[in-house]
Amino acid sequence: MSDTRNRPLTGPTHIGVVLERVRRQAGIQHEILAHRTGVGVDYLAGVLGGTRFPPRRFILLYARTCGADPQVLLRIWEDEHERLSAGPGQGGGERPSPDRPSPGGG
Repeated sequence: MSDTRNRPLTGPTHIGVVLERVRRQAGIQHEILAHRTGVGVDYLAGVLGGTRFPPRRFILLYARTCGADPQVLLRIWEDEHERLSAGPGQGGGERPSPDRPSPGGG
């Protein structure tokens, strides 16, 4: 499997929509959220915009930072991960990487 951390996905992700709603509910600015989760603003924008699939560890940090239930976000992440891992033609895009995003995002 190739490393897809720094390449955009072929289609938008559902988790990005959910994470953006969580961010808005928490009232946290993008820059602060990026800093607290250890990623770059560009990477965060890609995740929230649904063009990048985040690793599991990011979801845990994100939930803690926003005061969200990590179990709920992980369930959504797992469903999306499974769908994306199925590959093209089976309801998915690129395989997501389980690795942590590179520092500084992007």
